Amino acid sequence: MDGERTTDGRRGWRVWREHEAREALAELARSGESIAEFTRRRRISAQRVYYWKKRLAESGAPAFVAVPVAPARFEQIEIVAGGVTIRVREDLDPERLAEIIEIVARHGRGC
Repeated sequence: MDGERTTDGRRGWRVWREHEAREALAELARSGESIAEFTRRRRISAQRVYYWKKRLAESGAPAFVAVPVAPARFEQIEIVAGGVTIRVREDLDPERLAEIIEIVARHGRGC
């Protein structure tokens, strides 16, 4: 509720913080109501909603931006034996890796 009662019974106004304004504007957007309907239901002033809409628009409110994601990058596995180093991607088929090791073992460094 926009107004609250002070200790002497007079109506006072509670100030919105930015996060409260953002929450209220998000609720307004989700509701599909007009500002007049929304403010009447919530018992807040329409001027407050207009003020915050303008203030947040001027402040360059953060927006979500699509960021392209690079394909998964696989790590390398390094096998060192007998002075030979074999580097393969971690997703290499184990049977293919066994073939590579067998070829290197047969032919040594000069394969």
